[in-house]
Amino acid sequence: MISIFIKVKKFVVASLLLIFIMPSLSAETFDLSVRWVKAEKNFVIEGEIVEIEARVDNVGGASYPFAVYFYIDSIDGEHLIGMKRYDSINKYRLPKIGFDTKGYEGKHEIIAAVFDENSSNNFATCNITILKTMVKRDLLIKRVYYYAYPNKNNEFISIINCGSETWLSNFYITTQPWRMATKQNKIFLPKVKIKHGEEIYITQNGSSFLKEMGFNASFEYYNCSPIPDLKRSGSFRLSNRGGAIAIKDSTNHTIDCIVYGNFSYGDGWNGKAIEGKEGYVLERKDCIDTNSSNDWKIYKIGWSHLKPFNFTSMHAIAFCSPDCSYDVVSKALEEGNNISINVYMFTHPYLYKILEKSNASIHILLDGNVIGGLPLAERYIAWKLSRKASIRYMFGNEDEGIYKRYRFDHAKYAVIDEKCIIESANWVMNGIPVDKSYGNREWGILVENATLSNFLLNVFNTDFNPLMEDSIPFNESDFLKGKPRNFSISFFIPHGNYKKKFGALETHTKFNATVILSPDNAEDEICRLIQKAKREILVEQAYIQKNWHDELNPFLEKLIEKKKEGVEIKVLMNYNPSYKSTNRMNEETKRFLERNGIEARFSKLNIHNKGLIVDDKVLISSINWGENSVRNNREIGIIIENENISNYFKKFFIMIGIMVWKRREAMILSSLRFLLYS
Repeated sequence: MISIFIKVKKFVVASLLLIFIMPSLSAETFDLSVRWVKAEKNFVIEGEIVEIEARVDNVGGASYPFAVYFYIDSIDGEHLIGMKRYDSINKYRLPKIGFDTKGYEGKHEIIAAVFDENSSNNFATCNITILKTMVKRDLLIKRVYYYAYPNKNNEFISIINCGSETWLSNFYITTQPWRMATKQNKIFLPKVKIKHGEEIYITQNGSSFLKEMGFNASFEYYNCSPIPDLKRSGSFRLSNRGGAIAIKDSTNHTIDCIVYGNFSYGDGWNGKAIEGKEGYVLERKDCIDTNSSNDWKIYKIGWSHLKPFNFTSMHAIAFCSPDCSYDVVSKALEEGNNISINVYMFTHPYLYKILEKSNASIHILLDGNVIGGLPLAERYIAWKLSRKASIRYMFGNEDEGIYKRYRFDHAKYAVIDEKCIIESANWVMNGIPVDKSYGNREWGILVENATLSNFLLNVFNTDFNPLMEDSIPFNESDFLKGKPRNFSISFFIPHGNYKKKFGALETHTKFNATVILSPDNAEDEICRLIQKAKREILVEQAYIQKNWHDELNPFLEKLIEKKKEGVEIKVLMNYNPSYKSTNRMNEETKRFLERNGIEARFSKLNIHNKGLIVDDKVLISSINWGENSVRNNREIGIIIENENISNYFKKFFIMIGIMVWKRREAMILSSLRFLLYS
């Protein structure tokens, strides 16, 4: 507005100079008269753009450049609402402007003005009443995907209705909310009703959206697929660097606005913009709307958004490796009719043989980017079972434009009819050993519960979804993931020195349980579980990463808090000479814990477990205490609230602890003898 006023002042000065020299150029006087000014409507809704028109007559005969100015209420730069320039005038001109009435509620006077020697006829006025607008603010922007992967073109915005049912056709979306309504780019929302809690997705490209989200968007705005196309005005793009997005009503009122990336905008937004990055979606937390970045979180495109699943059950079988895991898992598979398996690695020849002989309907999801490449035994099993089962890999290859949802599909669970197995073990010989004298320390549980099986099937189907770009079917001819050449699987059963301590524990008493998932909710739920500790916390982990992104591991932070409250805490970690990187990690964590008064020990019985006992609750899971496992992988765990089950796993924990202590004690005695007799 100020810049326009400066231009007006310059033009007025130039016009007056012309007026002073005009008599010397012509005997005729340059005299303009504003005969009238009018609005297309005397009563308008605030925010409407109304046409203002005037008639300017040339009553002096001469023709020189001039301008017509339109003001509201007062003739000064602050109240200037538009102007029209002309190079000449013969008899008359009919200048028109579009007046954006936003912010002008009430009764006003419109003034049309020209400036020349004869000021007696330079002005005309009319009245206009601008009525108050009732702004409905129940529609909110729920998700924004503004920084798509290269060549995907599937930017999207979703809208949720947090109020009563309403028509969408009264609203539009713009990325230029600061501009006059007629100059904004727009996506016009369709003539459909949106119910309370309903969310609609509007994408640039429906085909790309489907591949990365696994379901169809509601609408698109560049006519790229069979889904309905929305009318646009102007070029609509979401900048990777940052911008503003607003839902507006038909009178240009902002219903909701967000500011993201490297951008600043203050109308309907407070504070800093939401920070995002390539391949990540911005998501509003519920229907919270403080018009700030505090309302938002980000997640990688394709991630699920599942809440912890709480249920009550009566029947469970707790088991451990090496002691009894094979007995429980093999028996469940042999009895199954519908089997869905999601494991990071599957090379177990005896479990494969059970599935090969089974008449069950079988679906298997494996990770396609296993560290070190897919084992030949797994490829062999996939080839053999693919003749009767549906087998897919969750696989990413960014060079081929396939962007994987999760860093690793590291979950370890199976749904077998109404039985669900959740464990820490991969389906490999040392994870679920046939011979009880050999193998890793692993925890697992079988829960028979229809609601749980339905929930886990939903998780499985979401990850297995063939519509997703990173869900790849087994292909026998694939050089890296297909049938291995000149390979036969070994059925050799390893033996070791471990002596079986316990069998499986079967319970038929009522208990509560909660399924947690990474990256959806595991971090919050594990912190919450530790926070509830009153007496003791027992941690048994393959490895514990001390720092996550230069900050202390939040689980360790909680352990220290509980130690200060007087809770007894013991930590067991793996120490295997073959795993140098995790050994260094565990050594650092052990030193840190001991400095904070927490007892930490290493075990030479190979711990592949990811377990936690808090009083009478136990977590059985695939979730390592590393940042990727919690924040980037697909992982699953189950918290069981049952004293008998927690005590069962506590026995194994204590047994390893005693073994470590006895070994340490023996080493100390041996050193003392050496000193005494040397």
